[in-house]
Amino acid sequence: MTTPTTRTLGRDDWTTPPEVFDPVNELVRFDLDACATDSSVARLPQFISPEEDALTVKWSERGSRVWCNPPYGRGIKHWFAKAATEARDLEQLVLLVYANTDTAYWHEHVAGCMEVEAVVFIKPRVKFILPGMDTRAGAPKGSALVFYSRHAAGPMKHYYWDYKVESLADVMS
Repeated sequence: MTTPTTRTLGRDDWTTPPEVFDPVNELVRFDLDACATDSSVARLPQFISPEEDALTVKWSERGSRVWCNPPYGRGIKHWFAKAATEARDLEQLVLLVYANTDTAYWHEHVAGCMEVEAVVFIKPRVKFILPGMDTRAGAPKGSALVFYSRHAAGPMKHYYWDYKVESLADVMS
């Protein structure tokens, strides 16, 4: 777990709400959740737990369409690097992260990554769920979905999705 900050309230296991995950899953049909703390919060039956350490596991050996909502702590740059590397062997990988477009890791592993097909900037701010509780907290900044694929071709596309009122499939079509 990361050092507590006001951004994460000392927790790095916040769960993606279904109103964000479900439309993305309908579009991609994931077969692996690369970053779930346990089966009670995993968005898919097949997941990689912290004990397995998803940063050291080859994701393509577990699935071909991967969902990843990584811990947003100080080690986030490692998750971006892992996603960019894993994408070379995957049909689709979607990373849900803060839209920190000014960081070195964003420039290297999103803007400068040939495997990125699209970035979807999300509004309103995502209200993540604290596992084991009925508690939700709004993210302190905007989020984005980064769509990686080994089949990415052409310039990266950018979309803006209001998940409360729009279909993701319609936005990306």
